Amino acid sequence: LQSWLENCSAQSVAPLDNKTQVHAVEDEIVTLSCRYEGRADNLQWYRQYPGSRPEFLLLKYPGAGGVVPADPPFPRLDATLHKDIVNLSISSAAVSDSALYYCALRPTETGNPATLYKNSLQ
Repeated sequence: LQSWLENCSAQSVAPLDNKTQVHAVEDEIVTLSCRYEGRADNLQWYRQYPGSRPEFLLLKYPGAGGVVPADPPFPRLDATLHKDIVNLSISSAAVSDSALYYCALRPTETGNPATLYKNSLQ
């Protein structure tokens, strides 16, 4: 299992520690992380397989807010937020988890409405 984290041109969201590749062993926990700046209404994760459209995985609200999963949910996925870092955890990693992952931020009404970050896992 490989994870590729790619920067977009926006400065508001970026991979944590400029990590560009993550390797994992099957059945272990894989964590993808991105750091964001500014205020956000929510942070979202998407996954895209080659030749397919991105699919929504889950949404995390800052503060005491919870996680809103996709419908139907992906039970091995969870998101956590620590200060300015949002993590996507994949439990029991499998080869089928190899894909491009996107981390997106929805800014507050005073923020930039443009797409702010793309994150990938292959």
